[in-house]
Amino acid sequence: MDLSMRMLQQANGRSLWRVRADASRLPLATASVAVIAAIDMLLFPAEIARVLAPGGVLLWINQLGYDGPLYLPVSTVDAALPGTWQATESEAGWGSWAVLRRTR
Repeated sequence: MDLSMRMLQQANGRSLWRVRADASRLPLATASVAVIAAIDMLLFPAEIARVLAPGGVLLWINQLGYDGPLYLPVSTVDAALPGTWQATESEAGWGSWAVLRRTR
């Protein structure tokens, strides 16, 4: 899923499903998604919380780590998400990632 048609065109042949959508209003049912992989994107915390199924996880990835233009520390992501979340985070190369799971 991406807002940019150009990004979706670049995924041609790599994914069976490509959907052009705005992450601030995802075309998905409430509590219907097991995993959201958010890679170098703006954070829409209420919408992420709405579509994640119970036990679902958010995979938050900053490919360029601290130097990326959309970098957010995991503490900021966690604080913005409604409810209580448990996070596991790490770095790989120059990037960073975290897996966040809602606990309440």
